[in-house]
Amino acid sequence: MCETRGRSWASPGRSLHNRRVARSAPPSQRLEVGPDVAAVLRPEEASRLRDLHDVERVPCAVCGAWIEPGSGPPASVSISLEDDRVTAEFAHGRCSPSRADLARLAVLAQSEPQGIVYAQALHPDVGAVLLWERRLDVRVRGLDGSERPLYLDASWWEGFHGALAGEPVRLLVGWLLERDGEDLLLRHGGQEIERFHDAIERSTPDWLRSVEESGFCLVIVGAGIGLETPRATAIQSAIREHRALMGLAEFDV
Repeated sequence: MCETRGRSWASPGRSLHNRRVARSAPPSQRLEVGPDVAAVLRPEEASRLRDLHDVERVPCAVCGAWIEPGSGPPASVSISLEDDRVTAEFAHGRCSPSRADLARLAVLAQSEPQGIVYAQALHPDVGAVLLWERRLDVRVRGLDGSERPLYLDASWWEGFHGALAGEPVRLLVGWLLERDGEDLLLRHGGQEIERFHDAIERSTPDWLRSVEESGFCLVIVGAGIGLETPRATAIQSAIREHRALMGLAEFDV
C-alpha cells in the first residue's frame, strides 16, 4: 500500500536532469513543430501532440475554428507562457507559425527546458522512494477545456498506475532502476527513459541501504508537485488528485 497520509518524508537529495543539448523533433507535413518549440518538447511529447492532431478535433488558438484531425490544411503547435503556466496550443498554419518564447521558458526552467527535478525520500512503510517531475509542466487543452500534463502520459509510462485503494503498489514489468557511476538510470525495455544525475552521491546511507537490501524502489512521476522544495502534503495531494503515477521498479546495483 502506498499510504502517505500522516506520514513523514525525508528528502536526502534532489537535483536537475538532462544536461544534454535539446533534441530536435522530427519534421511533419501535417503539424509544424518549430525549432524553438522542439527545443522545449521532449521527443515523446512532440509525438503525443502529433497523435492528438491526427485523431482529435481541436480548436485553433487564434481564430477559434476547428482544426480537423489528420487531413486538411497544415497546422502548427506553439508553446504559450502566462503567469508560469506553460501550454501547448494548436493553430491553423495560416493563423500562426509554430513558435515559443525560448528565452523566457529557459529562465523559468533554469536553463533546462527539457529537464526534470527529482527528490529521494524514505517512507516508513515502503522504504526507498524516488519522485520526479517535468521542470516545465507543459499542459495541453482537451476538448472539455481541461488542461492535461503532456509529460504525464499514462500510455508512455506503461505499467505505472495511480493510487490503488486497498491494493499494493504494482511491480513495473520491464522497468529497471540501475546505477551508472554516481547517476541513477531508469530504463524500460533497455531504453534509457530518465537519468537522475548524482543521485547516488546525493543519497543518504539509509536510502542507499534500503534500496540495495530490498532490491526495489517505489518510483513516482508527477506533475505540479513542486519538488524543488518537496513537502509531504504536496506529494499526497498529487497522488490523490491523479497528478502522479507510480510503481515498484527493480533496482540493479
